[in-house]
Order: sequence, then structure tokens, then C-alpha cells
Amino acid sequence: MSAAPPSKSRAVLLTHVVPSPQGVGLVRRAWRWACELAAAHDLDIVVVPREADPPLPPVPLPGRLHVLRGSGPALRRRHLADWFEPDATIAAALAGLPGPVPARIVVFRFYLHDMAAHLPPAWRAVAEMDCDDWESATRLSLAGLALRRRRLHRAVKRLWQAWRYRRLERRFLPSYRVVHLAAAEDAARVRRWPGISEVRATPNCLVVDAPSTLPPPPEGGRTLLFVGALFYAPNEDAVLWFARAVLPRLRRLVPEVEIVVAGTAGPSLRRKLAAHGLTYAHAPVDLRPLYAQASAVIAPVRGGGGTKLKVLEAWHYRRPLVATAHAMRGMPIEAGRHALVADDAETFARHCAALLTDPALAARLIAEGEQLLRAQYSLAPLSLLRGGEKPRA
Repeated sequence: MSAAPPSKSRAVLLTHVVPSPQGVGLVRRAWRWACELAAAHDLDIVVVPREADPPLPPVPLPGRLHVLRGSGPALRRRHLADWFEPDATIAAALAGLPGPVPARIVVFRFYLHDMAAHLPPAWRAVAEMDCDDWESATRLSLAGLALRRRRLHRAVKRLWQAWRYRRLERRFLPSYRVVHLAAAEDAARVRRWPGISEVRATPNCLVVDAPSTLPPPPEGGRTLLFVGALFYAPNEDAVLWFARAVLPRLRRLVPEVEIVVAGTAGPSLRRKLAAHGLTYAHAPVDLRPLYAQASAVIAPVRGGGGTKLKVLEAWHYRRPLVATAHAMRGMPIEAGRHALVADDAETFARHCAALLTDPALAARLIAEGEQLLRAQYSLAPLSLLRGGEKPRA
């Protein structure tokens, strides 16, 4: 990697995914950081991917992309789920990064700590850690989901992972200049830990530069939409809980209701969705047609961490939302104003029926949700990407 030209101060984003304004939550969170850093600095995006050829975004990146690849054995094995373990090639590349100390260095996700540990010492001293999700708490939540579904072995494994992550968080987070978390309540709890200089609640954001061009929800429509990565346990749990517990109650209230589930699901989950009469849309490239036909969006999520981009996306596409309290965590929402919120199946079903039969209620929720999105959770790409360049590896 060559040093950035001296016209502006320099920033580095160390990440395992190529930032993109579209796709799963990880790449969108990375895009959020790329936009923020590039707005004030010349940005180098250093990617250490799991896959050989990480996908590039459909738009120009706001900085120079550098992909580091290794092929040898890890220098150290932690035997921890999702943890990145550098080999000698990657460690040497990180240690040899050229140029002056950047004004900002953001390490995206805690499980890249062993990568960040090989940065030049002066760089490491100014590094910030974006945990995004609070890993130990997220894995504890996943253990709870496994217990709820009577998967004892999986629950024990996730409890063990949560304990190990918590030990590493306590040990390593104090070494960062700033620690970022997506959810405000997570940031408040970590802020109480000794030794950490600064903890910030840094929310997820969407690229929002113009009002949505989608038409209003279809008059008399009866379609509810769920969007999520269905290989992720909390999303799988969400759609199965809705199908088994909520949908029978909802069908008694609105017999003609249709549920569309969009994402990437394995054959077993697809069969379960079909058995309950849900329509499955496999890995849609463009979500706009699905949102256009939807009268409302559901987020029956009961576990996981961070904040949920599916909530922000519903507001962006101007669709009213029914969600669990967990799905709304980390955001200053008012139940009944920005979304309808319920944690039990009966109330969740009644809320869905209300949005399908009360256009005035739906319109009010749409307006309030979109206003909150624009006030606190939006990125302005035209101003932030000025001067960006085409992606390259």
C-alpha cells in the first residue's frame, strides 16, 4: 500500500468485508464508516476477507481499497467462533503499512482484534474499535434462543463462547482510544467497565438522499413482509415464531393475509415456511418490488445484538412496522408512534391486523418513522462520496 497524498489527513478502515450501501448488515455498517471517514480524510480501506474474492459494491468506494490475503497457518489459535487469526503474511503486511500515523483508524468488529494487534505501534495507539454488536451479549442472547428451541448442546456452546468473548472484551477493549457500539444501551453498560477511555453509541445508518419513490401501501392490501438473512439464527427464530404462534391468530382476524419472507434460507427452513403457507422470496437483488406490494413490515425478532437495519429499511421504504421490543432495541422509538410493538403472539397479531385495516394508523406510523430515520439514521451519499474512486483490489 502506498501512502496517501498529503492534501488531506489520512484515515484507515480495517475490516473483513468490502463496504457497500446494499446487502447484509455487515457491509452496510462498514459503508457507514467508510462514508464518515472519507468525509474528512483521505481513506484507505484495508480488507482482510474470509473468502478469496470478496464482492465489490455496485457504486464507487469512497477510498482506496487494499485486500490482504494469507494462506499459511495462523500465528495463534483462539478456537473462538468468528475470530480472525492472522498468518505470517497478513501480520507482516499490517505491520509494514507505510506512511505517517493516520488521524483515525477504525477496526470494524471486535473479532478483528488480533489483526489490529499487528498494526505499527504508533498506529495501534490511535485505533478505535467498532464492536457494532456487543459480541459477548449477542452470543448470550443466541444461547437463550437455542434454549427456547430446546437445542441444549447449541445453547451450552454459545454460553461458552459468550464467556470467552467477555473475557477478551474486558482484556482488550481498554487498549483502544474509542470503543463504538451500535445500541445505546450496550454502550451505556460497557461504559461502566474500568479502563476504557471512551465509549460511544454509534448507530447504524442508511443511505437516504431523497424521499422514497415507492407508492403508498396498496389500498386494501393484505401483504406483510419480513426481510432478513435467514441463515442467521435470530431471523430464523423470528419467522418460525411468527409462523407458529402469531400467524394462526392473525388469520382469524384477517383470513386473506399473505406473508412474504425475503432472504436466503436453506432447504429445511424453506420447507417449514411453505408448510405454514408463507411465500419465500430467495435472495432478491432489488427489494423495492417486495416493499411496493407490502402493506406493512414485520420484525418479530427475539434475539441477537446491535440495532436492526430491517427497522430502518421499513421506514426508508415508507411502510408501517410491527416489531418486538428486541427488534427496536438501541433506538429512541416510542411504541405506537414510530412502530407498533408487541412481545406476545396475541398482541403481535392484533397489531398486524390493525395496520392492515386502519389506513390512518398506518399513514401516521409511516410519517413518524420516516422523520426519525432522516433525523438520526441517514447518510447523505452525494456529499460524502464526493471525490471517491472506483473500487479496486
